[in-house]
Amino acid sequence: MAPGDNNEAGNAQIMHSIGQLTGSVEAMHTGLTARIEDIRKDIDRLDKASNARMDRIEDNLTKQIADRGEVMNKRIDGLDKNVGEKLGNLGTRVTALENEDKKMIEKVARISGIGGGVGGALAAAAVELIKRF
Repeated sequence: MAPGDNNEAGNAQIMHSIGQLTGSVEAMHTGLTARIEDIRKDIDRLDKASNARMDRIEDNLTKQIADRGEVMNKRIDGLDKNVGEKLGNLGTRVTALENEDKKMIEKVARISGIGGGVGGALAAAAVELIKRF
């Protein structure tokens, strides 16, 4: 073997090793790129799933709030109706008491009038009796 042949074989071996190394690095790069893309897709799926879950939670909460609002409105309407009826009954009672008060005033006025008439008649009779004595 000539001294140049050994150098050429060594260079060929080095080039071959560099080629294998380059191929290995390219394969690792391709694999890492694929895994990174898979991770990105997983993150996107998780993000979409999380957003969908949040949307469902928001929809559920919105529905619950609306349902509670309807229940509260019904309760308030029932209370409003009940209070309205009680106020109406109270107004009727006040009117009845006012009418009763008027009747009492009329009775007192009549009795006072009769008492005044009787008192006046007694006074006139007393005056007449005093005149005769």
